[in-house]
Amino acid sequence: MSLASFHDWFSWAVMLANAAAGGWALGAHFRPGLRGRPLWVFITVAQCTVFSQVIVGVVLENRSGADPGDLHRLYGFAAIAAVAIIYAYRIQLVNRRELLYAGGSFFLAGLAIRAMILT
Repeated sequence: MSLASFHDWFSWAVMLANAAAGGWALGAHFRPGLRGRPLWVFITVAQCTVFSQVIVGVVLENRSGADPGDLHRLYGFAAIAAVAIIYAYRIQLVNRRELLYAGGSFFLAGLAIRAMILT
């Protein structure tokens, strides 16, 4: 599998993982039984896919010289910034942490969709 093919395929993994994390976190807000370590591990893995995808994209661009466009780059790096912002607000919104991560995860899934549309 080429790096470009992997980047294309993995974009679906990023989007689906973050959408699923958002759904789980939203459900956990309303049903405390869904909260716990497995939720946070899944959210962490979903957010790590964002970093992995951006790294693969940067390597792909450097190796192939392909120009994905400024907006595609913007969405990738905005996703990394969003993960940092979500993480930064986790203490201030401790009573609504699941809602914070639900909204943030859905936002990340949306950025992934938008970046996929641009290519």
